[in-house]
Order: sequence, then C-alpha cells, then structure tokens
Amino acid sequence: MRISYKHLLQLCGVAAALIFLPLQALFANHYYLPSNGGSVIGNVSYTSTWPGETLVGIGSRNNVGLNVLLSANPGLPDNSGLSAGTYVKVPAKFVLPPLPHKGIVVNVSEMRMYYYPEGSNTVMTFPIGIGKVGKTIPLGNTSITRKTVNPTWIPPEDIREFNKQQGIELPYVMGPGPDNPLGPYAIYLRVPTYLIHSTIFPESIGRRASFGCIRMHESDIKQFFPIVQSGTSVAIVDIPSKVGWDGNRLYLESHPALEETKDSGLHGIVSSIEQATPHHGVTLINWQAVSYLNDLRDGVPHEIGFVASN
Repeated sequence: MRISYKHLLQLCGVAAALIFLPLQALFANHYYLPSNGGSVIGNVSYTSTWPGETLVGIGSRNNVGLNVLLSANPGLPDNSGLSAGTYVKVPAKFVLPPLPHKGIVVNVSEMRMYYYPEGSNTVMTFPIGIGKVGKTIPLGNTSITRKTVNPTWIPPEDIREFNKQQGIELPYVMGPGPDNPLGPYAIYLRVPTYLIHSTIFPESIGRRASFGCIRMHESDIKQFFPIVQSGTSVAIVDIPSKVGWDGNRLYLESHPALEETKDSGLHGIVSSIEQATPHHGVTLINWQAVSYLNDLRDGVPHEIGFVASN
C-alpha cells in the first residue's frame, strides 16, 4: 500500500504528539484526581470522521457512550455510517460524582462508571450500558464478590421469556463462546443476578439495553478486570445533574433523567450549587445559563459561575 506524503506527515505529527503527551493523556479513561477540591476531569474535543464511521465506533475509541454523543451532536444518526469529514463533538469531560473517592461509583442516569484504585491519586472512568426501563439495577451500596474469565451464563427466567417472545429459545446454560452475552469477563456483585460484564453488543454502551446488568466495552473491562478486587465497594447512584469546581470556575453537567426517576430538576440543581459554593468566597452564578442547561441536558460540563473574591 502506498502512503502519500501528506498522509506520512500526518502520521509523523501524531507520533510526535504522543511522545510529548503527559502519561495520563495516553489513556483516555485514566486521570489524576484534581487538586484543591476540584472535581472536573478530561476535555471536550472534536473529530472528523472517515467514510462509514459510526458514533458507536467513535465512542469506543474516545471513552464516551452513545448517549452523550447523541446529546452533544443533535441530528447525527445513532447507528448508521457517517459521511466522510463529519465533525463530531467528543464530550470526554466529566464532573466527578459528589461521593467519596473510594471503590466504584456507578451513576446510572449518566451511564458511566468511576473507579478509584486504592492507594492511588487517580480515577478510571468508563461508559456503560444499563438496564431497560423497569430493569435498572437497584440503587444503593454493594460490593464485588468474585470475578470470572470466560463465564458461563444461566439466563434468568425473565430473559428467557423475553427471547421466547422474539422466537428465540435460549439454552438453560450457555458456556463461554462468541454467543455468550457476558463476553469474556464477568464481575459478580452482592446484588443477586446483577453483574458488571463485557458485552458482545458494543452498540449497547450508552443505551438502556440490558436486563439490569452493567455492560462495558471489552477493551475497557480488559483494563479494569485485572486490578479490581473482590470486596471492592460499589455505590450505585442516580444523579442526572452534577456540579463541580475546576480551579475557581464552577461547572454544571446535566443528563436526561431516567424514565422511571422522579427528577428534582432545576430545584435540585440549585440545591447542588448552594452546597458547592459556601467555602469558595463570593461566587457569581449565571442563573440564566443554569436554567438553559437544565432544559438542554447535553451531558457536557458547562461553566456556570466563578469566584469573584475570597
């Protein structure tokens, strides 16, 4: 295959850029925790597509789920190929959930998981697929009980019945293999029948598609699986809107609420802002922007205020 001079220059430029990137930037899902009480990580970027690329593929490569890609790029198709040169906003910037930096935090409305490796000053974060309407994993605190490579799957009765209605008769026991929906990695929780696992359906990451389990891209769980341990705490929360600081600037990241969730809306966002600001001096808030973002729900952190004085 011949490579044009222009293409060669592009490749050299990418290689040179990688050499000078800080370590954390080489891994799209791994960040140092912000200092001085900050809670914003990552960056928003843009990419230009190759012919036939899909948002699913772009999300897999850039550590974002289909949900936020669709919210940040209204009008783009969710499952068909894009025209060459289509510009796509990649919102790989996140406000950390307002919980202790410990163990695993699963935010179902955001469709994202955060993992704080013990003894480190870092956080790993991954897009996830969650349960269909009415099949969301129970909220609350649990922990990991065990991990399995190449798991055997015993389909629960509701899944067997659902597939039977589609004309599919599932076996009572499904061994490892390319048809096993758990993929090659399964992490079991103290919540019975609910797992964190890889998936043979990558298009389901950033969607409500499972019967309650947390689905991960295989490339993501392949990194996560070896380092997470049995006994690790897991907090399962539903926080559609998060508020956090980056230096002296305050950000709001707001996602659509789940269909079965009673969303506190603007009142809840105002309460979160009030909780975030008492110790930062006089903070000027753009309340018009707050109201707009409550309606927009694009899943991207936006600046809504700043510290005017200490």
